[in-house]
Amino acid sequence: MSNHFSAANLKFPCDDARLDLTDLFVFAAPDNPDKTVLIIDANPFMTGSEFHPDAVYRIHIDNDADVQADVAFSFVFSQPDDGKQTATVYYATGSQARQPEPAGDVLIESTPVGFDATAQPVQAGECRLVFRVRSDPFFADAEGFFHGF
Repeated sequence: MSNHFSAANLKFPCDDARLDLTDLFVFAAPDNPDKTVLIIDANPFMTGSEFHPDAVYRIHIDNDADVQADVAFSFVFSQPDDGKQTATVYYATGSQARQPEPAGDVLIESTPVGFDATAQPVQAGECRLVFRVRSDPFFADAEGFFHGF
């Protein structure tokens, strides 16, 4: 499991910034309050980089407060190839949602990752997904902080 840069020793998980999960946003969809928007941010220094091809980026959802995942969205990425990368998303429920590897139904497979502002959402059943690199709205001088300002 990945963690955030603010963890112990203020370093990236496994010393790899691609594994730095920075934020999770959950809110009702502005155009349809019956739908939920889930956004996961990874690596605020990612511009021009790629998602880790050996990692599983995951959102667990516990619907009954038993501290066990009832639903999991797992995101995996291909090896980068000439500056391009693809994403595959799995949707798991029940015991499959608690497995460490991606499991469940494939929502979408090998969809392109956007490394610029042209990336558009894709429809996968009832889910609308987008994979892209965006600038992080967090404003801090992390480089300065770690080097005495």
